Amino acid sequence: MDVLAGFVTLFLAFGLVAAVAARNREIATPLMLGFGLRAAAAVVDVYLYELPGNSDGPGWDRGAAIYARNGLAGTFEYIGSGHELYKWMMSVLYALFGRSALMIQGINVLLGTLIILNTWRLAKQLGGDERSCRTAAWIVTLFPSLIFYSATLQREAAVTYPLTLAGVALAKWYGERRPIQLVGAFAALLVSMAFHSGGAAVLLFAGMWLSGNWLREALTLRFRNFGRNTVALVLGLTVLGVVLASGFGMQKFNGLEGGDIAVLGERQRGFSQGRAVYLSDLRADSPGALVLQAPLRLTYFLFAPFPWMLSEVSDAFGVIDSGLFFLLTVRVVRRRKTLVAHPATMLVLGVFAAMAMVFALGVSNYGTALRHRNKMLPLLIAASLSLGVPLPRREPKQVSRLTPRLVPR
Repeated sequence: MDVLAGFVTLFLAFGLVAAVAARNREIATPLMLGFGLRAAAAVVDVYLYELPGNSDGPGWDRGAAIYARNGLAGTFEYIGSGHELYKWMMSVLYALFGRSALMIQGINVLLGTLIILNTWRLAKQLGGDERSCRTAAWIVTLFPSLIFYSATLQREAAVTYPLTLAGVALAKWYGERRPIQLVGAFAALLVSMAFHSGGAAVLLFAGMWLSGNWLREALTLRFRNFGRNTVALVLGLTVLGVVLASGFGMQKFNGLEGGDIAVLGERQRGFSQGRAVYLSDLRADSPGALVLQAPLRLTYFLFAPFPWMLSEVSDAFGVIDSGLFFLLTVRVVRRRKTLVAHPATMLVLGVFAAMAMVFALGVSNYGTALRHRNKMLPLLIAASLSLGVPLPRREPKQVSRLTPRLVPR
C-alpha cells in the first residue's frame, strides 16, 4: 500500500506539472526537467540510498505514524504549528492512505517544481526580460540544494512555495495597488509562517514598509495612492496585531517577547554544536552586542562555509550553495544604482533581507544555515536577475518650432 500511494502521488503530481507546463510554454522544459530531477531524487532516497543531510525527516515520519495509529479522528489532538503542523499533516495522510514516505516526498516534489514557476513569474513581475526570467527558472531547476529540499521529507518546500506566492502578490500589489493582491500576499505569508516562524520577520518588514509609504505621502502631501495605501496599512497592521496577540506562527520566538536577549544567547549556544559550527564564542548578552554582531552573523549565514572551514568532501555541497549566494549578492551590489529605480525589487529584496537577518541572529552552524537560507533563495534569484534589465528611458518632449515660410501662400 505504501509503494502504491507513493507512486500514485508522483503520477498525479506529474499530471499537474504537465498541465502547468502546457499553459506556460516558455518554461515548459525547466518545469518538466525540474519535476524529473526531484522525483528521481525522492525515489532514490526512499528505495536506493538515503540522501545525506535529511536530519529531521525520518523522525517526523516515525512521529506521524504514531499520531495516525488511532485513525483520522485521533490525529486532531496533535495539531500544532511549525514542524508539528507538518508532522500532523503527514499523519492525516498516513491515517487515510497508509504510511508512505514517498507520498509526502511526492507532495514536496510538486511544491518544489511549482517554485520554479513562481520564481519565473516573480522575475517577470519585477521587470525582467525573457532571457533573465528563463535564467532564473533554470537556476531553480538545476540548483542542487533546491532539488534536495524538494525531494526529501524536510518542510522547506512547504515554507518556500507560499513564500514565493507572497512575493509575486506583493510585486503585483506594488504596481497596481489593488487591496485583494495584498490580502493574497498576507494569506500566503501566513501559510508559510504556519510551517516556520521565519515569516514573522516579513510581517514586521511589511508593516514598516507600509507605514513608511503612508507617512511619506502624508508629509509630502502627495496623495497619489493615499487611499489605497491607507487600506493597505490598516490591513497590514491588523494582520500583524493578530499574529502578535495570538502567537500564531511565533513558536521560534517563545521567550523573546519580553525582550530577554539571554534567551537568544541560549539558542545561539544550542546551534553551536557539531563539525559545521561557526562563531561559537560569539554570544548576544545585550541589545548593543546583538546590533554589533549582526553584520558578521549575516555574512556567515549567507556565505559559509568559507574555504578555511572545509574539512570533508561533503562540504563542497555547501561551497556550491554559498557561491551562488555570493554571486547573486555581488550582482545586486553592482547594480545598486539601478535598484533605486526598481522599488518593487527593493521590496522583494527587503523581504529576503528581513528573513535572512532573523535566521542569522540565531544560527551558528552552516549546515543549519544552508537549510534556512534556501527557504528564501528563489526571492534573491528573481530579484537579482531582474535587475539586469534597464528601465525604459523617457524621450524628452520635442518643442515644436515655427519655421518661417520661404514661399508665401
